Amino acid sequence: MRGELLFDEPGATTRSVSSPPTLSLLAAALTTLTCGALCAVAIVAHAPEVVVPLVVAICIGCPVVASWHVPGTLAVVRRRRRAARAVAQMRKGLGQLPDAEHPLGADG
Repeated sequence: MRGELLFDEPGATTRSVSSPPTLSLLAAALTTLTCGALCAVAIVAHAPEVVVPLVVAICIGCPVVASWHVPGTLAVVRRRRRAARAVAQMRKGLGQLPDAEHPLGADG
């Protein structure tokens, strides 16, 4: 992204994330909760015996597919936090430096 600092670690692989990380994590969590509720309702409501294995397979498979990119997304979130901390630490260090006058007397 424009204006964003990334501090890559040696040997780290960069993965592209097409959606905002929080949206991706939220979608995975909602998929898991929805599939769990659907599976519970299908079993409690006595769905036809032919449908139950299909519902269970879908309710297990969808969260697995939805969470496929969660590790990469978490790595992006952690990398951004690390970069933000590094920038804050740098600004704090720069703020502690004394102000100095220009050696030629020019005003900034």
